[in-house]
Amino acid sequence: MNKLLKASAASLAFGSASLFGQIEINENLSVTGFLDMSVVNTDSDDSGSDTSYNLDQAELDFIFSFDNLSGQVDLNYLGDNDTEDFDLEQAFITYDFGEGSSITAGKFLSFHGWETAEPTGLYQYSYAYDVVASIPGYFNGVAYTYGDDNMDLGISFVDSVFGADGSLSDSDYGVEVMAKFYPAEGLTLYFGYALDNMDAGDTDLFNFWSSYETGVHTFAVEYNIYEQDFGFDFGGASWGIEVDQWLLMWSVAATETGSFTARVSNESVDAVLDDSVGSATIDLDKYTVAWIETLTDNLALVFEYSKVDSELAGDYDAIALEALFTF
Repeated sequence: MNKLLKASAASLAFGSASLFGQIEINENLSVTGFLDMSVVNTDSDDSGSDTSYNLDQAELDFIFSFDNLSGQVDLNYLGDNDTEDFDLEQAFITYDFGEGSSITAGKFLSFHGWETAEPTGLYQYSYAYDVVASIPGYFNGVAYTYGDDNMDLGISFVDSVFGADGSLSDSDYGVEVMAKFYPAEGLTLYFGYALDNMDAGDTDLFNFWSSYETGVHTFAVEYNIYEQDFGFDFGGASWGIEVDQWLLMWSVAATETGSFTARVSNESVDAVLDDSVGSATIDLDKYTVAWIETLTDNLALVFEYSKVDSELAGDYDAIALEALFTF
């Protein structure tokens, strides 16, 4: 869900139109996009204070529609892109069979994760998990989805869930499956699984999240289990990692133009060796509060404070101010 829409109590309570619209070029083509800029101050026990000023992201999305056939091409610029060029983030076509069934082919986004890939869908500035990026991004492949009023189902066969390279082979491939249920008004239950079957080692992800929307309040919980086999032995020991992640979030549209969000999250990362060597663990707790203020239909400011506690990774505090311009 677009976070500019979530920031408006009027939108939540009275069902007004989304603040993240599209510019219609003709009946078959529309364009949308955003600019994301931020100032972030980080105060770390290990490295001291640092302030960064960034154009984090700029994106142009071209959306096509022809009867039962639709498509989308997203061009994306990231602030850490050394080439300073727009990259192809995703490009896919979808054929609608009717009665809830469709098939998508091309480069597209993973099913998984409560927190969205784009900043326009977040309830705050930062993501919950800082150590391991367990939620997949974009990959190449084919996906089938079915949806009705009670559930959404999906399965995709892709080049790689976590390391997309555009190739498919008998030994290198990825699979995602998901089931999303709507058992009561405002309640969503999501169950997802991903397998990366690669020569370099297998990776498994189980992703569960649930959200409940009532009035101007949104509640969410997520839990991930992520296991990666590095695919090699070192000093006679097999290497890999096992990760448990969870988050709890509450967001409320506190005024007609502003929303408040509180989130707590945890990561427990075990570097796993065989029994003769042992393992090492990183445990990280993150506490976040944020305020989103909608200034106009196309501009919002995001204020965030996060505190991270971790013995091994180091403690730090971060204050962020983000400007989001959408069109």
